[in-house]
Amino acid sequence: MQLSGRPLLDNAADQRLFVGRAQEIDRIERSLGAGLNCLLTGVAGSGKTSLVRAVMFRAHRAGRRAPRYYVRGGAARTAAQLLAEVVGVVRGGARSAAAAPDGDPLTLLDELAEVLEVDALDGLDPDADREDELGQPTRPPGPPVLVIDDVTAAAGAQLFGALRDEVWQLGALWLVTTTPAQALDLVRPPADVFFETRVTLDALDGPEVADLLRRRLDPAGSAAVSGEPSIDPAELVDAVLAGRPDTPRRALEAAREWVTNPGVGPSGLTVAQEHRARAEALENVSRPARMLAQELEAIGWAAASDERLLDRLGWTRTRVIQVIGELRDEGLVQMREERRGRGRPRKLFRVVPAAEFTPRSDPAGDPVDNPDTTGTLAPGTDPAAVRR
Repeated sequence: MQLSGRPLLDNAADQRLFVGRAQEIDRIERSLGAGLNCLLTGVAGSGKTSLVRAVMFRAHRAGRRAPRYYVRGGAARTAAQLLAEVVGVVRGGARSAAAAPDGDPLTLLDELAEVLEVDALDGLDPDADREDELGQPTRPPGPPVLVIDDVTAAAGAQLFGALRDEVWQLGALWLVTTTPAQALDLVRPPADVFFETRVTLDALDGPEVADLLRRRLDPAGSAAVSGEPSIDPAELVDAVLAGRPDTPRRALEAAREWVTNPGVGPSGLTVAQEHRARAEALENVSRPARMLAQELEAIGWAAASDERLLDRLGWTRTRVIQVIGELRDEGLVQMREERRGRGRPRKLFRVVPAAEFTPRSDPAGDPVDNPDTTGTLAPGTDPAAVRR
């Protein structure tokens, strides 16, 4: 039984657990095979990381010799920071000398070009034949593929927009993942023409969710582990499907709840119900409010002035406060205070966890532009402190 929520890696054991997404993988492989850059978009928990790892595994299994590098890009807020991460991965983990937040991205692009060339030369087999059996030159392995996961709009727009022509000159292929909220600004001109192929991860259908759960319950026909709970796979699958989970993450969350408390049954599977109720509430707010909710869920507690939040959304603090007010009116955000020395404490916000969400029929509260109040307080927060 393997119900962990961690992304799947590009190894045989993990890939036996990967299900669905055949059309998306085919489009990505065709795109890269044709020398086209690809942008993969999906909400948090939709399986973007597992999918790009599956693409890398399939390429290796098929004997494709072009090097592929996986880079986590979520922490980068500038093109320089993102390039520093890429250079570090291509170097094998060594940090770039120009990795400062205010580093020169053009210098880093030159450095990346050098390390890609060195790595390509190191990967050549000096004893390999340079001609095939017909005496024709053998084909080169192809351009390197840079797989950049969870790119923010701020860093991506700089790298693939302002520096687009310089990035093209590297001769590498780029497979980039991001969220729908980030994609809106990431693909604004001039970055829009950089990604010739765009793939969106939609919700899993029922048969795919069922297949995912069956593989997790009995990976490769493995024997039960001592102490592992005895469950009926058919009952678990039916219970989870009753909640209509829309992502692998939601399906696995519901499965874990059922395994630890199988007596809940389909009608009492609270995780699925809670996420569905919160998702329905988010459908009723504006698009900016949904964007903010996605980013808050991705980064966790954040102040309205948090640079990560402002960079990812491309908004001002005032705009964030305004949209927080809309989420507050639907009971979709929580607030807590954080003290840092003297002065007023900072107000931190997050999306209300699904388990704590209560739909609102008659919202009330302070004006929308007041950052000190939200409709829901985090557990342990003193309401009097909020009304100061």
